[in-house]
Amino acid sequence: MPFGCGEQNMLNFVPNIVILNYLKNTNQLTQAVQSKALKYLDIGYQQELTYRHNDGSFSAFGMSDPSGSTWLTAFVAKSFKQAADYIAVEDRIINEALQWLSNNQAANGSFPEVGKVSHRDMQGGAAKGLALTAYTLIAFLENEESLGKYRNTINKAVDYIVRNMEGLNDTYALSLCAYALHLAKHPYETSAFNFLESKAITKQDLKWWSKPIPKDNKNPHYSLPRSVDVEMTSYALLLYLRRNLVADAIPVMKWLVKQRNPEGGFASTQDTVIGLQALAKLAEKLSKDTSSVRIAFKYDKEGQNYININSGNSMILQKQILPSKTRSVNITASGRGFVLVQVSYQYNLNVTGAFPLFTLDPQVDKNSNANHLQLSICSGFVPNEEANESNMAVMEVSLPSGFTVDRDSLPSLEISSHVKRVETRNGDTMVVLYFDKMVKEEYCPTVSAFRTHKVAKQKPVPVSVYDYYDSSRRARAFYEPRKTTLCDLCEDEDCEDICVSKPGKRKDNATVSAASHVYTCVYLQFTFFAFYYSLYKNL
Repeated sequence: MPFGCGEQNMLNFVPNIVILNYLKNTNQLTQAVQSKALKYLDIGYQQELTYRHNDGSFSAFGMSDPSGSTWLTAFVAKSFKQAADYIAVEDRIINEALQWLSNNQAANGSFPEVGKVSHRDMQGGAAKGLALTAYTLIAFLENEESLGKYRNTINKAVDYIVRNMEGLNDTYALSLCAYALHLAKHPYETSAFNFLESKAITKQDLKWWSKPIPKDNKNPHYSLPRSVDVEMTSYALLLYLRRNLVADAIPVMKWLVKQRNPEGGFASTQDTVIGLQALAKLAEKLSKDTSSVRIAFKYDKEGQNYININSGNSMILQKQILPSKTRSVNITASGRGFVLVQVSYQYNLNVTGAFPLFTLDPQVDKNSNANHLQLSICSGFVPNEEANESNMAVMEVSLPSGFTVDRDSLPSLEISSHVKRVETRNGDTMVVLYFDKMVKEEYCPTVSAFRTHKVAKQKPVPVSVYDYYDSSRRARAFYEPRKTTLCDLCEDEDCEDICVSKPGKRKDNATVSAASHVYTCVYLQFTFFAFYYSLYKNL
């Protein structure tokens, strides 16, 4: 996931708070870890201030946006308050953010999105903005020092939620409302919990909450869960813990753990932040025992190994690379304690299909040649019953092997319609474009690149576009770079064993290796229940 806007910066910021809270509350915090986390918090705090408006609000792209965002301002106010236990956060910054939110509260008690609606599920038409109101209310309730000052604001928001919850069919909004009412200690909190409980999905030893996807909108080639499903299930887990239902929370925890990516996070920003917070809170109640655990694993018929985990190495992420041909792994554990074992594998699919909610058509321009690439990518949003435009969208354009982006062309991309930011990654071999939204009318930005290394027989190259807040909404398409053979690249005597004297013609028995390949990587992860620490190790 790229980190190019005000909210993405918070993904680097908040996990440090989660880690410090967990390690401190379980008496495992070391000076080395604390110093590293505090350094990251300071950097993240200063970086986030660059996205602040003069009125105290925050938005995804700062002053380049016409106004602050209700949702992001609430997120920042909540997170800065948590960080204030560890680093110097100006009270003025938090207070002005809360004051801005209070000033923009509607007369009916709701908190409408004043700025760009980046996270559309927060607004949810059928839910009348209940999710965003509950989310903003949580920011006020978690700033305990401000409860008195904003008591009227809080009461109006609570009343709005209670008035509109009856018959609510939006499970995402329901999860946020139920959690907010528990924080407010409202008499309706038990009814809200029971209502949420009735929406749960159970299967074997797993339990979760989900927002249904219409059959026609499902993406058969994308395996990560919907971000909103992880979010609402995480709020449900926090709710279980507030009600001290630790045993009942285990099936919920198991489902969340199964949704993590190999790096320890989830599909997007907000689901990773709230998912880690919920799992960490549960871990505080479960990770008291530091006894030794022995993990033995066998793969296929011949391979086997083991790892011992104890209090001395429980915070170290341990990996074991397995052969790429591995097809089965048998794992056994003995001893006492909590251990998470994760088997991760990666593979490439050359799949281009008609995916829902986005159109995508990359085309190599005719003036491209062996040394220069001109790529036009047309993409638009496919309207549906829920929306006529997308959330914030991200387009990732990979370049062929041997090519890097022409940086002189980037300024023209930055002034394209709805493009808020352009950045490069992977040594300038990928261009990332951030759109504040996409509509039915297609946008067609053009990416320019130059050949910097001689590579023959490049394979098809992917371009993807996705909804930043809903991982199920994405499209991917491949484009074919201009065909280049080894004979086109070799010079003089270097060609004699491959090409005949006539330029451009190869011998029949010539063999040229491909510039890319399909690979499979399987590895195990071992760590105590503080598995989210693996995300911290990668920050």
